[in-house]
Amino acid sequence: MIFNRLLVNEFASSAGGVFTVLFSVVVTIGLVTILGEAAGGKIDSRSVFELMAYSSFTNLPALLSLSIFIAVLMVMMRSWQDSEIPVWFSSGGLSLLRWIVPVLRFAMPMIILVGVISIAVTPWAKDQIERTAQQFEQRDDVNRIAPGRFIETMGGRRIFFIEEVSPDGSSVKNVFMSEQNGESEIIVRAASGEVRATDKGERYVVLKNGRRYDTSRTDDAAWRVTEFDTYEIRIGTRAEQAYISRDVETMTFEKLLDLDTSRAKAEIVWRLCWPLAAFNLALLAIPWSYTNPRAGRSMSLILAVLIFILYLNGISVAESWINTEKVNWIAALVGLNGTVTMVTALLFIRRVWMQ
Repeated sequence: MIFNRLLVNEFASSAGGVFTVLFSVVVTIGLVTILGEAAGGKIDSRSVFELMAYSSFTNLPALLSLSIFIAVLMVMMRSWQDSEIPVWFSSGGLSLLRWIVPVLRFAMPMIILVGVISIAVTPWAKDQIERTAQQFEQRDDVNRIAPGRFIETMGGRRIFFIEEVSPDGSSVKNVFMSEQNGESEIIVRAASGEVRATDKGERYVVLKNGRRYDTSRTDDAAWRVTEFDTYEIRIGTRAEQAYISRDVETMTFEKLLDLDTSRAKAEIVWRLCWPLAAFNLALLAIPWSYTNPRAGRSMSLILAVLIFILYLNGISVAESWINTEKVNWIAALVGLNGTVTMVTALLFIRRVWMQ
């Protein structure tokens, strides 16, 4: 009993440290990526931290699974190097199989947590990310423009630059706009402008005191310059579209089970693989932790990370094959995780009965 309790505490302490390091690295990389998209006008700058939180939820199943694997591996490797396990073998006749109970006692709550996050929380987080991005895309072009930046709209066919925007967003100053229209390009330069809306909800930018330059891509010498007092640009309607997500990655597990499509089945396998992977990796770490006390632990840890990467790639390949209907989704789920279980069993046989 004392043996099990001490091991569980040591596993939990190691897992907390490993998860903290991994989570910090992933959050930092995600924050840099999201800040880059916000600087490019692809997402709302006010939603950076919200999107970062949702993105963190989507990475939790992989991070928790790897944390369990590395934590069990580090504790077991330390026991081998300190000759604790050989002492247990020689004095009490304890087998390596006796380590399965404390490892599962530590890992099972985290495995259940991985399953809940993978099946329920991750789809919700992806849905929130998609919802936030779609709501930002539905906003009209003027509301997306920030002063002092070049912003692409209309799929990159229109580029705006505004030097100054009033606090209420109703007027702008020193406006530059470039728009590609077929074989021609329109460049507009205006000293000021304002935003107007019609009774039907149509939105216009009314530019004042400027020039319009019409150029042809086929003939560089063809230029036409027009001076104007007012120039109106239609930027769409203000009516909000209802958000409806049809992506299987954002669907609940119940809806996925009702769908009879290859994409839905691939998503089911992706979600179910993570708790199974966490379980397999926790058990695999026990026989894999064997190290010579005279040797270092670096090579074993590097190989452990490579095993996790291989497992991750296996899940991705299985998902891809199910999408293309190359394999049955049940066969892929059982085959991938069953193979790792068989390898773990063979390693136990080697360490317990053959050595």
